[in-house]
Amino acid sequence: MRRLVAAAVGLGLLLGGYARGYPIAEERKLGERFSIEAAGELPLLREPAVVDYVNRLGQRIVSHLEAPQPFPYRFSIVLDARLNAFAVPGGFVYVHSGLLLRVGNEAELAGVLGHEIGHTHAHHIVRQQEKSRLLNYAAIAGLLLSVVQPAIGAAAMGANATAQLKYRREFEQEADYLGVRYMREAGFDPHGMLTFLKRMWDEQRTAPSDQVPPYMLSHPMTDERINHLEAATKSLPARPGWDEPSFALERVQAIVRALTGDRAAVRESYARRGAAGGPGLALHGISLLYQGDARSALAVLDRARRQGVTDLEDDVGLASLRTGDLDRAARVLSERVESAPDDAVAHATLGRVRLAQGDYAAARRELERAAALAPALDDVEYDLGQACGRGGDAGLGLYHLARALEMRGSVEQARAQYDKASRLLEAGSAEASDAKERADALEEISSARVIGR
Repeated sequence: MRRLVAAAVGLGLLLGGYARGYPIAEERKLGERFSIEAAGELPLLREPAVVDYVNRLGQRIVSHLEAPQPFPYRFSIVLDARLNAFAVPGGFVYVHSGLLLRVGNEAELAGVLGHEIGHTHAHHIVRQQEKSRLLNYAAIAGLLLSVVQPAIGAAAMGANATAQLKYRREFEQEADYLGVRYMREAGFDPHGMLTFLKRMWDEQRTAPSDQVPPYMLSHPMTDERINHLEAATKSLPARPGWDEPSFALERVQAIVRALTGDRAAVRESYARRGAAGGPGLALHGISLLYQGDARSALAVLDRARRQGVTDLEDDVGLASLRTGDLDRAARVLSERVESAPDDAVAHATLGRVRLAQGDYAAARRELERAAALAPALDDVEYDLGQACGRGGDAGLGLYHLARALEMRGSVEQARAQYDKASRLLEAGSAEASDAKERADALEEISSARVIGR
């Protein structure tokens, strides 16, 4: 985390002159650099099933923004039990795992994502900084750190600047209105935003001051804001069943609990749900799988499928891979990608199966498809590098390895691999040009780390 603070200060020295009249290109650069540093310093949850789920929900909302977009949007999950979410200029949205576990349905999660997208799309952090005329680039980066970790952010910014952590009232209201509109256009029920914020508002009013969720510190709540949001959603007809959790959300929550919760408590909780059969049994199998008990998970998942639970191919395929049954894994996942060609996780897992089988050409095809569908999955880039390298294309293998390392925040290692790749890739190819550009950009980031190295 010290390096993240150092990067904020270093980048401030590098780009501080753009504090006012902030260009889109510099806003995008701020977000990209922050995301690379954050990837190396924050505990990010990288499980493809979870990352892809949140990204698909977020991209569904983004697809309804006014075109053209000045930057792509990317969504990441911070492994942190505290209830929080925040947006970074340049299209980067971060959701804490604790918030994922607290939402009651997809509409509530979409409400959080829609609100954060509203802040980003309206350039609120930059507009707030320009309006105050008190903060420079380094302080913007420090503010972002405060959203991640208030104690460290405060140290980076100073006590007086900490007040800038809270969005201005008009910006909160604008993000609410924008989020409601985006949610509705994307097919989510906007009442989810209201129910989630009302629940948080009730908790904030009764919680001790030192236990207020971070989300409420950076997104201050008032009765006026709630009233405005109630008025904005009052005339909107509720979609049938909007307040019920989908199996997709419950699956993701089971995975997060399996990866982060008390092992015995999670196992017991989902075993009780599994006793009822059906979807509860499937969730029990999924929790076992992500706790590392693939053999038991496979037996439970097979029982759930016999009871009529569908869309479990990703989990059965992964469990089969982990138990060493590569033939079954390949068969199940091949059927899945044929029936659901846009399932990035199925393509990714099938690519890993083909890697294990030594069929590097087939692995590459599946992993390239997964990367095209879900560019936020660093594991896919890593496996794609393995497939290319083992298949005889060393330059492309190093290129994809460098991409994976960059996505994981390993700046120096990624730069070194990009340099090696650029010497091996065909001169003038898109990958060679990109490798050179990325190496130069990472060198600039590395040079900006003036403190804490």
